[in-house]
Amino acid sequence: MRLLHFSDAHLGAEIHGRRDTDGRHTHVKDFLNCLDFIIKVAVEKQVDAVLFTGDAYHSPRPDPLSQREFLRRLLSLTERGISVLLLMGNHDLPIGYGEAAALDIVNLLKIPGLQFVREPKVVTLPTLKGNLHIACFPYLPRRFFVSLEEEQGWTEERVQGEMRRRVSDLVTRLQRESQQRNDGSPIVFAGHLWVEGVEFVGSERVFSLTYEPIVAPSTLRRDPFAYIALGHIHRHQFVGDRDFGVPIAYAGNIGRLSFDEEHDPKGFLLVDLERTTKGVWGVKDLRFVETPTRRFVTVRLNLCQASDPTQYALNALAQNRDLDGAVVRVFLTINEEQRGQLNLATIRSALEKRVDHLAALSFEVATDDNAPMPLLADPSRPSELEQLLQRPIELLARWLAQKGNLDQQRRERLLRLAMELMQEQESG
Repeated sequence: MRLLHFSDAHLGAEIHGRRDTDGRHTHVKDFLNCLDFIIKVAVEKQVDAVLFTGDAYHSPRPDPLSQREFLRRLLSLTERGISVLLLMGNHDLPIGYGEAAALDIVNLLKIPGLQFVREPKVVTLPTLKGNLHIACFPYLPRRFFVSLEEEQGWTEERVQGEMRRRVSDLVTRLQRESQQRNDGSPIVFAGHLWVEGVEFVGSERVFSLTYEPIVAPSTLRRDPFAYIALGHIHRHQFVGDRDFGVPIAYAGNIGRLSFDEEHDPKGFLLVDLERTTKGVWGVKDLRFVETPTRRFVTVRLNLCQASDPTQYALNALAQNRDLDGAVVRVFLTINEEQRGQLNLATIRSALEKRVDHLAALSFEVATDDNAPMPLLADPSRPSELEQLLQRPIELLARWLAQKGNLDQQRRERLLRLAMELMQEQESG
């Protein structure tokens, strides 16, 4: 049986890009192009089922366009007999109490071969090669595991310990339910959660740090799960030793959302399951396939020795063909004497003819510790800056990411302290 595992589509994200002539944002179109590629491969490779492990949309209240385009592509799979499982991620979680999730419509319409799961349970997907049983562990918020009353007076270490214990109990329940479906069909695990030992993208760790349970790989790696498909962490990776035990795989997001992901490949996994002579299902073949995601490129130029810093920058940028059609940010370093010689408008004009989106163009003076802060939002889109101001931790994370003199450990510590300060303020 062949599976396709992808995750974290984040449709509707308009973070880096521009409004195209057809009115659509290029960042949205990029992710839809990646999704089209996934659908194309699923059909060409004749997969039997598709596992999507959460975060269909960037917002829990997605725009109608994103909903229409996502469901349209899923229907193109089910119409070909390819079953699809959709798991709820944290971005799909309704904001208000009693609200419906955007993907609830899937189950209401009872579309054959398409299921959306928002609570822990075992589901069965019918495929052209028989049933596929899936132990589903969607994103579950902190309050699902530990109430506010329980948490009073507890240290974060104790909270994490209690959440880990309750996650383990829940996985044990799913394991038992899976074993009861003893019809010879393969059983896999699908989850949207954080596993110990993962590598993070940028400030991803800090955003999740105090809110979620962190589970050990051994909590998930149990019989009879033949494959463990995970979402939530944006970097594609395998947790633990692939040659020892059942593969625990994060597919990663399908396209780049930020410059933190500049050098990370994006894509999905093709998984071939095979039943051994002993009747046990396992992974026969596992391949990561990259999507045609847009490049993100950072350029840092030191112009201190240039007699004409503007022309030097123009020449250097013209030789860099990676900038064509990419999302780009450029940081320049000059001497104090060169301030009057540097023409950012000329450089910006040249770049905007080549790039998809110029996310930042700034300079700093080599001898000045208080260099101007790089642009954090597109000045032509005031709403972007307004949204960032409502998310101060993300704003701080972007600024720290653009400060080249801070290592990753120090950035994480500063973000952690900022989050703790905000929590103290909110609690009075």
